[in-house]
Amino acid sequence: MKTMPGRRQGGFTLLEILAAFVIFALVFAGVLQALSGSLRNTVRSSDYTQAALLAQTKMDMVGIDPILEEGSDSGRFDDKFSWELVIEPYLLGELEEVDDLEVGVDLFRIELVVSWGEPPQARRAVFKTLRSALPSG
Repeated sequence: MKTMPGRRQGGFTLLEILAAFVIFALVFAGVLQALSGSLRNTVRSSDYTQAALLAQTKMDMVGIDPILEEGSDSGRFDDKFSWELVIEPYLLGELEEVDDLEVGVDLFRIELVVSWGEPPQARRAVFKTLRSALPSG
């Protein structure tokens, strides 16, 4: 096929193809980075959810056996998650409106720290609650 004088054949030049390839590579790299961040956040969220479920289980067992009393304890849930538990008396006498004698129960402040991961990527979640018990003695 013969071209007419003054008309160019259609097509892309090498420079246009290289420019398109560079733009594609930059966009693709951005998409991969976004997907990588999304995957990291999904794993992190899964770990925090697992830590919360394990903490719920541990908190439910506090005070059932043995009886609720001041102290601390620690252990492991599995190879990944460990825990530290601190139980302290909670005094209502600090509040002006409440007298300890009127309550009729002992209150304990419970703090459970669930930890996982290795430094510098170590993570931890702290759970706190109050629990009541019948007065001892």
